[in-house]
Amino acid sequence: MRMFTIAAACDEMIDRQGRIRTPWLPIMGAARDIGPEELERRGAALNRQIGLAAPFGQPPRFTADPLPVPLTATEFATLEAGLKQRARLLSATLEDLYGPQTLLRGGHLPPALVLGDKHFLRPMHTRGPLPRPRLSLYAADVVRTPEGGFALLADHTGMIPGLGLALNLRRWSSGTVPELFRAGGLRSLRPAREMLVDHLHREAEGGIVAVLSAGAANGAEHDTVDDALLARALGLMLIEPGDLATRNGALHMKTLSGLLHVSTLLRGISGIDIDPLEQGGRPGLGIPGSFGAIRAGVLEMLNAPGSALLQSAALKPYLAGLFPALLAESPLLPDAPANARQTASKAPFTCRQGFTGLPMSLRLFAWHDGAEWQLLPGGLGVPLESPPLPGELPGIKDVWVLDAEEPRLIAGAAPAEPPERVKFLAAAHLPSRLADNLFWLGRSVERLESACRLLMLALPRLESGTSLPRDIAERALLARCLAQAGLLPPDIATASISGRLLRQTLTRRRPLAGLLKEVGRLIDASSERLSPSMLSTVRFALHQATEALPNEETALPTMLNFAATFAGIAAENMSREGGWLFLEMGRRLERGESMAEALAILLDAPPERLEPGMGLSIELADSVLSYDLRHAGILAPGPVLSMLLADLANPRALGFQAAALRACLERLGADDDAATAHLLMQDILNLAGQVRGLTPALASVAARLRTLSDRVHHRFFTLLPEAHALDDDELMDAAQ
Repeated sequence: MRMFTIAAACDEMIDRQGRIRTPWLPIMGAARDIGPEELERRGAALNRQIGLAAPFGQPPRFTADPLPVPLTATEFATLEAGLKQRARLLSATLEDLYGPQTLLRGGHLPPALVLGDKHFLRPMHTRGPLPRPRLSLYAADVVRTPEGGFALLADHTGMIPGLGLALNLRRWSSGTVPELFRAGGLRSLRPAREMLVDHLHREAEGGIVAVLSAGAANGAEHDTVDDALLARALGLMLIEPGDLATRNGALHMKTLSGLLHVSTLLRGISGIDIDPLEQGGRPGLGIPGSFGAIRAGVLEMLNAPGSALLQSAALKPYLAGLFPALLAESPLLPDAPANARQTASKAPFTCRQGFTGLPMSLRLFAWHDGAEWQLLPGGLGVPLESPPLPGELPGIKDVWVLDAEEPRLIAGAAPAEPPERVKFLAAAHLPSRLADNLFWLGRSVERLESACRLLMLALPRLESGTSLPRDIAERALLARCLAQAGLLPPDIATASISGRLLRQTLTRRRPLAGLLKEVGRLIDASSERLSPSMLSTVRFALHQATEALPNEETALPTMLNFAATFAGIAAENMSREGGWLFLEMGRRLERGESMAEALAILLDAPPERLEPGMGLSIELADSVLSYDLRHAGILAPGPVLSMLLADLANPRALGFQAAALRACLERLGADDDAATAHLLMQDILNLAGQVRGLTPALASVAARLRTLSDRVHHRFFTLLPEAHALDDDELMDAAQ
C-alpha cells in the first residue's frame, strides 16, 4: 500500500521545526481520510472533467492537482501590498516608454534594450497617454524563499496566462474533492470576480465586452482553452479575429444583425499579431485597423499591444531601480535571485506513488478598477519542475487565501446609475461565424443519423439473399436510396448487391468516419455556446461512437445513440433563442431534404405496387409503432402518406420539418423566407391526398428545401448586400 511520504524540504507545508504548518492541517487531514488511491482517482476525475469541458477540442496544456496550496491572511496581505506596488510601477513605466520616454533620456533604462525588443511596438507610441491605462491586467509569479519571505520570479504584462483557469478551478475541485472544503475559512473569489465584471461593463458604456482568442488557430502561443474559460467565468463573449472588422476608425463585431460596436477586448493574442496592417503580423490572426481604434480611444484592449515589453528578462534587473524615480518608494517585494528555481519552496503534489514534493511558484492576478489595483484572493500554484516519474505531467494547484479571524468586509464599486446598454437579442447579436457553425452542426448530426438509419434498414435485407419478389423490390429500392445518400457508388447500386459487398464498400470508402469527423470538428468550433456539462456529455457520446466504428454491428446503434444524446441535450439544455435556432434550422433542413429524396425513390411505383416502398418508408421514418397503433399495421397509401407527409405532430413527417423551419425563420425576423416555408408546408400537406406522380413532387420539395437553405446561408452568413439590377435610368447615368 502506498504511503503519504513528504520530504522535510517541503517548506510550504513543513515549518523549520519539522511540523506541519497550521494552514495545512485540515487539508492533509482530509487527504489522509480520503486515502492515496482514492485521491489519485479523484485527481483523474478532475482532469477528465476539465478535458471534456475544454472548448475548441484542444487538450488543455496542464493538469490540475486536487490538493490546494493555502496562504494565511498575513501572507496574502504582504503579497498584496508588494504586487500592487509592482503593478503601479510597471504601469507608470509602460506609460512613459510609449509616451515622453523620460526614463530613456534620463539613463534609467538602456535605449537599445527597449527599442530593440520585439515587443516594443512603435505604432503604439503616442504623444500623450491613451484614454485608458495601457496596463489593466497583471499577473506575477512569486516564490517563497528559504528565509520564509517571498520574492518575485516573473511578471506577466501582455497576455495574462491562467486567469480563466484560476477563476474556474475551485468550482471543479469543490465538486470532485468536497472533503477539502469542509474546514471553511476560505476567502471567496466571487466578490472579486463580480467587481471585475462590473468594472469592465462600466468602462464599456454599453458597448460589447469580449475575450479575443486565436481560437483553434495553429501556432497560437497562448492557451486558447484558458481564453474560453475566462470568457465563461466573466460571462463575456468569446470571439476570434475573423468575427471583427474595422469601420470608420472603430472596431465592430460581425453579427446576424450587422456590425455592433466593440468597446473592450481582453486579448489572448500577442500584440505583435494584433494589427497586420501596421505591424505585419500573421495573416488571418489579427485585426487590421485595431491600433488606430486604440489610439483614437474608441477601443480599450486589456492589455494594450506592446505591454509585453516589460516581461523581458533583459529589462527585469533595471526595474528595481525605477521605484525611487517613479514612485519615490522602495520595493516591497524583492526580485528572486538567479537560483530561485532551485531554492524555491516545495509543495506536495499527487502522483502515482502517492505524494511528491516539487518546487512551486505562486501565480497571482491583479486588475486596475479605474482608481486602484485589486488583487484576486487566490491564484495558481505552478510547479517549477517535472515529476520524477516519466510520462507524468505536473499538476497546477488552486491557491487558497484563508480568512483572518476578524470579519472582513468586501465592498464593490461606489453606487452609480448603470449606463444604458444596448438591448441584447441573443439571435441578432450572435456572431455570424458561430451561427454558421451551429447551422452546419445540426445538418451534419442529422446527416449522420439518416445514414445510420438507412444502413440499419438495408444491411439485414441485403444479407438475407431471398428471391421473393417483395424482397427483390425492397433491395432495389434500398440500393437506390444508398446511392442517393452517397453511401454506395451508383454503378453497383442494383437489386443484386449483397450485404457483404455493402460492408466492403463502407470499409473502403469510410463515409461514416468522415461524417463523425465533421461532426467532431463542428462541435469543437461551436463549443463556446455549449455549457461544460453539455460539452462533456456530447463528447463522451461522440467518443463512444468513434471507438465503435470499426465494428459495423455495434457502430450503427452507438452512432444513433450519439445522435439521440445530441438531440436530447439540444432540446433540454439550450434556450430557444440564439444558437438553438440555427442548430434547429440545420437539423430540419437536412431531415426534410433527405426524407423527401428517400420518399421520392421509395414511393416511385404505381399504387398497386407501393407496398414494399410504403413499408420501408414507415421503418425509415421510425414510425412503425405509431402506425401499428393507429392502423393495425395494414399498409394503405392514404394512411401512410398522411403519417409521413401531413402529420404535424410527428417529428419525422415532412410537413413537420417545414412547419419547424417556418417557426425558426419567424423568430429570426426572416418573414419572406418564413412565408416560403409556410407555402412549402401547404404543398406538402396537399401531397397526402395524391397517390400518383409523387416522385417528381417530392423531388421538387427536396429542391425547394435546398433553395431555402441557400437563401438562409446568404441572408445570415454571407453578409453580402442583395443583388441589385440597374434600371434604364441608372444605366444611362453610369454611361455618362
